[in-house]
Amino acid sequence: MAEALIKAYEQKKSAVLLREFGTNLFPDIKKRIQDVQAKLNLWLSILKELDARKSEESSLHYNLEIDTRDLVSRLQNVHEIYFNEVQLRRDRSIIRKFIDVFKFFWTVDLEVKDINFQILMIIDNFITASALTKTEKKRPQSANVNPETENRQKLRKSISDDSRENHIVGMDEQITALQSVLLDGKEGVTCIYGSGGIGKTTLALKLYGNPFVQNHFYICARVEIGQNFKLRNVLRSILEQIPQGKERIKRSESNLTLETVAEYFNKYAKGMRYLFILDDIRSLDDWKFLHRIFPNVQNGSKLLLTTRLSEVALSADGFVHVQPLGSSDSLELFQKAAFLGDPDEDIAREVLDLCFGIPSAIVAVREVLAAKRTLSEWEMVLLDIKLLISRDLPVEQIVLQKSISALSFDDLPYDLKPCFLYLGLFPKGSKIEVEHLYLLWMAERTISRADCQTNETTMDLAERCLSVLVQKQMVEVEEEETPTFRKYKSCSVHKNMQDHCLLKGKEYFFKVLDFGLRTQRSADSDSFSLTSNPARRMAVHLDSDSFSTTSTSVDQFRNEEVTHLRSLLLLNQCDLQTKLEWPRRMFDRKKYRMLTVLNFERVDFQERGLPRAMAWPIYLRYLSFKGCNLGVLPSSTGNLSFLEILDLRVSSQIIIPNVLRKLGKLVYLYLPLMFQTPNNEKLYLGSLKELEILENFDTVMCNVADLFEMMSLRHLSTTVEGILGDLEQIISRMDMTSEDTSVMYPSIKVNNLDCYTEERHSVFRKLLNCQILHTLSMDGHLGQLPPHNKITQSLTKMVLIGSQLKEDPMTTLDKLPELQVLVLQDDAFVGSEMSCFNFSFKKLKRLELLTLRFLETWVVQKKAMPMLSILAVKNCRKLRSLPHGLRKRVSSVTFENDN
Repeated sequence: MAEALIKAYEQKKSAVLLREFGTNLFPDIKKRIQDVQAKLNLWLSILKELDARKSEESSLHYNLEIDTRDLVSRLQNVHEIYFNEVQLRRDRSIIRKFIDVFKFFWTVDLEVKDINFQILMIIDNFITASALTKTEKKRPQSANVNPETENRQKLRKSISDDSRENHIVGMDEQITALQSVLLDGKEGVTCIYGSGGIGKTTLALKLYGNPFVQNHFYICARVEIGQNFKLRNVLRSILEQIPQGKERIKRSESNLTLETVAEYFNKYAKGMRYLFILDDIRSLDDWKFLHRIFPNVQNGSKLLLTTRLSEVALSADGFVHVQPLGSSDSLELFQKAAFLGDPDEDIAREVLDLCFGIPSAIVAVREVLAAKRTLSEWEMVLLDIKLLISRDLPVEQIVLQKSISALSFDDLPYDLKPCFLYLGLFPKGSKIEVEHLYLLWMAERTISRADCQTNETTMDLAERCLSVLVQKQMVEVEEEETPTFRKYKSCSVHKNMQDHCLLKGKEYFFKVLDFGLRTQRSADSDSFSLTSNPARRMAVHLDSDSFSTTSTSVDQFRNEEVTHLRSLLLLNQCDLQTKLEWPRRMFDRKKYRMLTVLNFERVDFQERGLPRAMAWPIYLRYLSFKGCNLGVLPSSTGNLSFLEILDLRVSSQIIIPNVLRKLGKLVYLYLPLMFQTPNNEKLYLGSLKELEILENFDTVMCNVADLFEMMSLRHLSTTVEGILGDLEQIISRMDMTSEDTSVMYPSIKVNNLDCYTEERHSVFRKLLNCQILHTLSMDGHLGQLPPHNKITQSLTKMVLIGSQLKEDPMTTLDKLPELQVLVLQDDAFVGSEMSCFNFSFKKLKRLELLTLRFLETWVVQKKAMPMLSILAVKNCRKLRSLPHGLRKRVSSVTFENDN
């Protein structure tokens, strides 16, 4: 694609895709949208091509890729501006449209002209890069040389050689034969030949350090040749080994040639028996060239070569061919390490199979595993080795941990890379709520509905993306205790990937301002800013001093270049009880016109921030005040016509004006646990027909009838405050199943609803029989439960409070196949005996028995509750002890009785 672009540009044939944007006074906005969409598709495909090729041409195309990514981001901004403008125009008068169009396009055209110039600059850079690539390909290389990366050369030094004895196994015969040749008194050239990493250099150094060899030769020296053969460096190294050679170098280093070194060698080393080891010869021509230096003095002097090339070995007077180690020798070499933990034999055997008898690979893996203590760490190393092999890279690279992180990142599909990098915006090592992360991905269009499979929502897609990152060992997760529509609860970047996540984030225009660190990763830090392009996504990590009157944090933040910023996350790193007061001067709306994501975390707005008529960035799709102290939601929030995600789960009671009805594009709404409206009227939500997730829907403050307008609702979390009619309506809504309604995962909490009458109890039975019910908390008298076959099989969590059940509830609930959490509280059961039989509660993970005052006996058979991991028994005064053996098989047990 890039080559086709260059060719079209040079031939001036790409009129459609390369022509400049128009900047007419009265433009056709639909035509502009088509134009920018065409350019965006072109440059996005070029960017993906660069991303796929960068492992081959990273040094040459690094800046070009950064500039192209910047261009794509700017094109996305312009496309969104145009598209949003079409939406905003619909309800305006003709005069207002004319005025707005003039103002709008005058502003946007400045950006468009700049983009036109940037396109031309990038194409010129493409042409330059293409020319350089062709030059590199024409440059001659030494014959019979296998290309080797710079990392490979570093590996030769990264595998420790502090104890060469620990690296030599199975070479006794070769050592004896070579030592005999070196000490035979005859002049000659001997070669150690074998593949890379086979132990040639180790063997040569073993001989070099032998006391008999050292005493036999007057001059013993080693010179490393290597792939990047530089004559001057090699000549200098040889000359330094000869008597008075260093003085000769000081006098005439500029005249250092093969002839002068050979002449000096003949003059000062004549008659001296010497041993020169020429290590890692990569070309027969290089060897023939260097051979001319050494005089033929017939005094028993020796040249010892190491090489991978058979032609070099055959040109010597004799050679030793080093072969891979057998299985027993490989195991012996591996076991020479001092491991911190007990080596796992199965993993060790599999690792050695992957090393193929190459000593350097075995030593490298051995050193890495020696520092690992746990089985999981050994398994991680095994996965890294398999990754290296799959990419045709040497196993020895296992010692370069950062390189493996880079490989993992490079292996990701292009669209998943920004998903992973988004995790780097959060404090290092923190647990990130996955639903929060998913919503950020959606709002940023990192994932989109277009990528969804059949019957898959964007939330499902987000979970699928995270699962890929988990599978690739880049992200660690904590699973939900009772999974419903979401499998994971929280996630964090794997410790081996944290540094790389931050480093790559800078290339993708992610930025972190950490005001909680005294050694800040801030905007004015050279080590932090790798590119001159402005950040698109920024996280500000705050502490208790960030907003103090003497702090410079506010001023530093205000001075940031944020014109192109799309996401801003303000994250409080203090403990959960500490909230940070918000200074109004921190936020200037005019600078954030492209902002689509605005996230406040545990910030105190009570006294100093957010006026009622707060003017928001108009393109916001995501707005969150989770954990904040916000007394009143600004009524101007209703003007955010593009808002899709609104999180109002503040830490204290809030007043919400009845403006949410205006947010017709809202898909995810998280209401606070406690809130009021200005006139104590119910919050109207019936116009929010696109809602998929609705949290904390309280029937006291909201109209239950509105739920019947939300046909896309997928998850409903609601509280019913003792009103039977509200509960009946919610049951009716849950029973609605058709092609026009989505599958819903409801979580119902019923407070203060006593079911003494048949009418009330029949409603409760209908609720329990609702097939899509997943979570139920019931506070009030029940007396009895219906039979297990009248209770939905989908129930995963059940909380019964004050139910006053007379019969043992365990004999009914133990047959629910999906039940994972069960809480019986405040005399939920008023009988004295309770039993859990074998094979009951097959999936139960957590059981809480709280204040069951009449419970005296609890029998649990050996095979009951096989998955139970958390047990809490509190304030059951008549229960003297837990069932026998329960403590031994449950990992977390709490038994507290006030006797």
